Amino acid sequence: MRVRVLVAGGSGAVGALVVPELAARHDVTVMDLRPPAAGVPYVRGSVTDHDDVRRAAEGHDALVYLAMGRKEGWREGDAWVDSHFAVNVTGLYVTLRACAQAGARVAVHASSMSVFEGYATRDYVRRPEPDAVDAYGLTKRLGEQICEAAAREHDLTVTALRLVHPMPDEEWQAYAGDHPDLVTAAGDAAAAFVAALERRGPGFAAYTITGDYRRSRLDWTPALHDLGWWPRARRR
Repeated sequence: MRVRVLVAGGSGAVGALVVPELAARHDVTVMDLRPPAAGVPYVRGSVTDHDDVRRAAEGHDALVYLAMGRKEGWREGDAWVDSHFAVNVTGLYVTLRACAQAGARVAVHASSMSVFEGYATRDYVRRPEPDAVDAYGLTKRLGEQICEAAAREHDLTVTALRLVHPMPDEEWQAYAGDHPDLVTAAGDAAAAFVAALERRGPGFAAYTITGDYRRSRLDWTPALHDLGWWPRARRR
């Protein structure tokens, strides 16, 4: 069933990967400070501005939150830290609250496996709690707590997708950087957002989204069980 989806931060790098797939299945509006590359309805607004978000939220059934802080000067400087706390924490709270008040019942948050310190080398058999202390991982961890609180306060279905470096499919095919077995192809990332929008289980849940199709280091079994999602991309 098609629903009206507000995509906050849909003009960024992750938005370029997932908005076209979302728009093929739902009625999508992007809210961002600049227009998206995809030809979808667009409203200019900041996730930290209450009035902007309230205007954008009207008439939408669901929220997909893709906004994040600055990529430039990654992990360097006070302004970088400020931007991630503003967008990943304050902006997420403001946007979830406004969408819930406007009548949305479903939200999907672009989280990250960086909520775990040293996520690529962790032992997940014991299902550790998120414990990141760096600014990026910490703000994503706080963001998940905001999602859980919003689900309880507003009776929402909120899904956090713990992404592992999603990238365009062709770039993924050629990728030779850190942890090539873990990074995620665009098609798989987009499919996870589509599946998460259809989740109707109660409350908050978080899922690992990775290209590790062998489950050699990261276990995506809960996503398969609850969302019907698994990483399908294979390198040529």
